[in-house]
Amino acid sequence: MNVGLGTTGLTKARTSGHLDGIAVYTKHLLEHLPATGTEVSHFGFIEKHLDENVISLGKFSPQAIISSITGAPFYSSRKIEKNVQLFHATDHLIPKLKNIAVVATIMDPIPLSHPEWVSGSYQGLKKVLFKKMGQWTDHIITISEYSAQEIQEHFSIPRSKISVIPLGVDEECFNRISEQKKNEVLSRYHLESEYFVYIGTLQPRKNVNRLLDAFLQLPDEIQFKHPLVIIGRNGWNSESLVERLNKLKGSKRVFWLDYVSFTDKYALLQASLAMVLPSLYEGFGLPILEAFASDIPVITSNITSLPEVADDAAILIDPYSTDDITQAMLNIATDKALHNKMSILGRQRVKSFSWQSTAEKTANIYSSIL
Repeated sequence: MNVGLGTTGLTKARTSGHLDGIAVYTKHLLEHLPATGTEVSHFGFIEKHLDENVISLGKFSPQAIISSITGAPFYSSRKIEKNVQLFHATDHLIPKLKNIAVVATIMDPIPLSHPEWVSGSYQGLKKVLFKKMGQWTDHIITISEYSAQEIQEHFSIPRSKISVIPLGVDEECFNRISEQKKNEVLSRYHLESEYFVYIGTLQPRKNVNRLLDAFLQLPDEIQFKHPLVIIGRNGWNSESLVERLNKLKGSKRVFWLDYVSFTDKYALLQASLAMVLPSLYEGFGLPILEAFASDIPVITSNITSLPEVADDAAILIDPYSTDDITQAMLNIATDKALHNKMSILGRQRVKSFSWQSTAEKTANIYSSIL
């Protein structure tokens, strides 16, 4: 079985040195699909010089616009069709092809369901193109039942054309970091262990401002004993949040680390007290699994896909209630029995997820279509 994977997002992420969720997903499919008997070719809507292993397909936007207007296949489609039996668009860049099937992974329909959380110009055109791209696929893979329901509604696609395949968790998360290594990492970031940690890009739907409000309501002794560490790059519409974080720098209570390497991230997770992820919308919520694998409790939202991923292994809060977030943080900081219980539940829950399982279920989709 010879399959083409769209690796535009991953290729660009490797060039910049910052792998987002889509890039991590694509990376793990590339690593694990061969074990399922799938031969994988790399395709990218990029210039050829970026990565010699990627077959260049030219610019995406002009082809998508022409295809949406005319109904014709992409003008780069022959490059794909002569090399593979099926194409899998992993990064929301979905080509229209004529002679082979197209599978697309759509993590969530946020540009359609919540346009207020999307940045950039030409939003009207992008929404139209996104919906058309979803509709010209042969099959859609998404990452949670919640996302599947949202995609069915906002793309007007039959549920039978949508499969749910959860994400996995990096095996490195399970490796226990030595105390010496953890101390080296903590020293580099001027931290002491047992802090609350948040991981994610700074943007409105991540709800970080409300997380800050909730943390700053905690008693002073809790704030100083268990500071709040924010790990994530500043994203769209985060100027006021960044300004707020910078003002809190000298407080010894709130630390913003921006982007950190994968190795440092795993050490920082294992040295923390608990993860707090009060997002207003997630298609999945991969940091939850990373926290579970790191043996730390999770406080997360009771809406969208997050309860589905966390199940009963996390403390669920109303992300719109500052007091609810504060109380959960206070409980996990002061109740050792609760902390131990949630750590054990998380450790059990994360066993249900692996990237090899994700790859195997994905390969089964390919087989059923072919």
